[in-house]
Amino acid sequence: MSVVPPFVQVERQTIRPLSAICAARKMRPNHIGRWLFTPDGITDGYLSIEGSAVTEVVSGAPPSDSRKALILPGFVNAHTHIGDSVGYPAPKGSVREIVGPPDGYKFRILTSATKEQKKKAIKEAVNAIASSGTALFVDFREEGIEGVKFFKTAIPKGAPDSIVLGRPAGKGSPDTEIEELLRASDGIGMSALSDWPLDLLQKASARARAMRKLFSLHASEAVHEDIDTILDLKPSFVIHMVLATDDDLIKCRDAGVPVVVCPRANEFFGLRPDIPRLVRHGLTVGLGTDNGMISRPDMLLELQAAYRLCRADPKMTPSEIVYLATFGGHKVLNAEGKITTEISQTQALTVVDIRGEDPLKEVVTTSSSDSVSAIIRGGRIRRPRTWRE
Repeated sequence: MSVVPPFVQVERQTIRPLSAICAARKMRPNHIGRWLFTPDGITDGYLSIEGSAVTEVVSGAPPSDSRKALILPGFVNAHTHIGDSVGYPAPKGSVREIVGPPDGYKFRILTSATKEQKKKAIKEAVNAIASSGTALFVDFREEGIEGVKFFKTAIPKGAPDSIVLGRPAGKGSPDTEIEELLRASDGIGMSALSDWPLDLLQKASARARAMRKLFSLHASEAVHEDIDTILDLKPSFVIHMVLATDDDLIKCRDAGVPVVVCPRANEFFGLRPDIPRLVRHGLTVGLGTDNGMISRPDMLLELQAAYRLCRADPKMTPSEIVYLATFGGHKVLNAEGKITTEISQTQALTVVDIRGEDPLKEVVTTSSSDSVSAIIRGGRIRRPRTWRE
């Protein structure tokens, strides 16, 4: 598996990037941050560092001169289609007209675009992913085995970690293509139930489980779909569930199937995911940015869209929303034991500069990629826009 760990104008003073401060001092500061975001919420804390290495994540009152920043687990973008970034901006249309296989707008663009155009678009998408503090993204790849192979050659060296889910090139794909896809990828990521023959979905799911890989699909996005048929496929997680009933959600919860929601992409199609309802029913929920031709793959923007959807519910606090993009995303993938929910110097971390005194509220309202001053990977401090120390 490939896992390794626009902008809101506000009146403010200029905050110098962490790298610029270090260069001016000719040395690294020995601590960063004033708050930590943990599975239990926000607490006082900071990073202790030596040079460009993080030596410890410290819980407790920070030194008085510690950089005013929030330390978070690196964001998990649990659903992307960065390959279709080449089609940005998508025209208006229904879900079927824009993303429906085999002849929706997305597939016409993927067929007509050159490899160089696709590679350039993927690189730009990865830059957006990295600069917004994302440590891991889960990409659903179209175009069969060639789509998976192309994705791996197009991803720049040092990019954030990725989980790549392939799908057959067409409805009549032979069993050998499913085997080849699974050998080349981290699993299978399918579109809606109605897009595929049921027997093909059953074969893909069974082989993915046998090979201990992921199987996921889009569910009840623009039309309601039969939840029993979906759950019989034993998905690792499902995407959207915008038109799911309460009974559908209870069945998902009881089956231990997480849901990934994509507020901005749903909004594009006039859809509104009910995130508070998912949480009330006890589901594990993650966030994703979905189609690159619709939404910039920026998790800060997705967090802010999710917060706007949830503001009417007093139980959906900024902490609950930030959880979806961090530990929620981790838990979506934890069924396969691939991601932990720890916060430590060995885990991917994101440093977000804070201007006020309510860091989580700031993250879900006004923070932008410009606020991300550093990312931590493998215990080393890196600049988010270059991924280098």
